[in-house]
Amino acid sequence: MRNITDSVDGIKELDISLYLEEHLRFYEFSMLETTTENGSVLKSEVKKTIHSTIVKRDFETYVIQLEVFDIEYKNRTVSMAEKDFLGRIAEVNDDVILETDDHLNINKLVNQHQIQKRLEEKIERLAKSNVGPKVEEMFQYLREFYSNDRRILLDIKNYRQHGLLLNPFYDRYTPLSVKKRSVRYLNFVENAVVNIGEEARVKKIKLKERELEVGVKGKMIAPFYNDMIYKSIKKKEISFDSEKDKPMLDKYEGSFIFNMNTGAVKKASIEIEFSLGNNYKKTISYQLNELNDADNN
Repeated sequence: MRNITDSVDGIKELDISLYLEEHLRFYEFSMLETTTENGSVLKSEVKKTIHSTIVKRDFETYVIQLEVFDIEYKNRTVSMAEKDFLGRIAEVNDDVILETDDHLNINKLVNQHQIQKRLEEKIERLAKSNVGPKVEEMFQYLREFYSNDRRILLDIKNYRQHGLLLNPFYDRYTPLSVKKRSVRYLNFVENAVVNIGEEARVKKIKLKERELEVGVKGKMIAPFYNDMIYKSIKKKEISFDSEKDKPMLDKYEGSFIFNMNTGAVKKASIEIEFSLGNNYKKTISYQLNELNDADNN
């Protein structure tokens, strides 16, 4: 990320990549989902602190450790017992070690065995106070999930997890470069899939602050699973006009700000607004901010 001007138009080629020997930072992550159904508003919020340790192993390889602390989960439709259960399961991912290249392409999940061991310890404890076919089904699903490193990595790179830090926008850019990728969302409508096409461009350079911003926009792309969406909306007894009302992506905008000296993320966000007619709306906000305190210097 060297030898560039403060004008995006002046760039011939820009390589956004890690350029460091060691990097230890704390980040604050939050996710806020607001769902409006027939005038009723439901909010679901997650906040957590992430400690990121990046160490350069050799010329092409980095080892990244992501540790999660102080998870706070707010959702008035979920009981305290359910929150405790979900919290215990979430702790399985509290310490993840990855091997990547300088563009954050993940080569290996280093500590999968330790993650599986943590899962079994959680299941053993939870099984003492949680019983029944649904619980056993959940435990079996989790065992199968964490036996597949590809599925674990896909989940880790989701914006709900560590996707803002391990973002896919490390790449070589020119002023006209557009980096494209498709993302599958399962939380726009319950039990329905929405495919989004993201497009990223270098948006702004601040030489004095040593910051570079990549802007992201998104739109719905094929395949369209509208039947799944309509089925879920009908099941919720949400009224809509089947002739006029269509699933709409009213907003999809993101921003990723990188440290120009190291290539590490300083802050990032994705803002989403989705609707179907006047009676169903969903907004989702993902935010990541570097914590600038005494422990982060």
